[in-house]
Amino acid sequence: MTSFSYQTLLPEYAEDWQKLRLEGARDFPLGFLVTVDETAAASLDRCRKILGRKGIRGVFADQALVGFCGYRPQELERTKHRGEVGPFFVTRDYQGSGAAKILMTGVIEEARSAGIAQIELFVDTENLRAIAFYERQGFKIVATHHDTVRINGHNRQDHFMTLLL
Repeated sequence: MTSFSYQTLLPEYAEDWQKLRLEGARDFPLGFLVTVDETAAASLDRCRKILGRKGIRGVFADQALVGFCGYRPQELERTKHRGEVGPFFVTRDYQGSGAAKILMTGVIEEARSAGIAQIELFVDTENLRAIAFYERQGFKIVATHHDTVRINGHNRQDHFMTLLL
């Protein structure tokens, strides 16, 4: 039985995080704003700097990093009741294992403890597996954002989803 844990990713996880980012951008392009080339071009030093901001959470299976998500609580007075999640990714070998639920539950509990009232995310309208997962966690689609990104010259739409805490 695999034991999962949730934690903020620190700079020492840069290499493992970079590998997961590359896998996600390559295998699940609808889940990432960055391209494979942009991800591959990011140096380990750049990854360490990003993780040093403490805005990325990870899920570990035993001691191995198997998933991550961005978590950004808003800081302005008028928006500090909100937090944003994304990107959200679990490596293929651990999809369906409960790792994603541990990761999202960790973010939700962290947000709740900080007094966040609403968590928000964007998801491609054709990323049906992700949409179903988010809905199982209690997120609701509240709007559709057209021409959110362009992949290979084709515009994509995202659903804007929220979870009220």
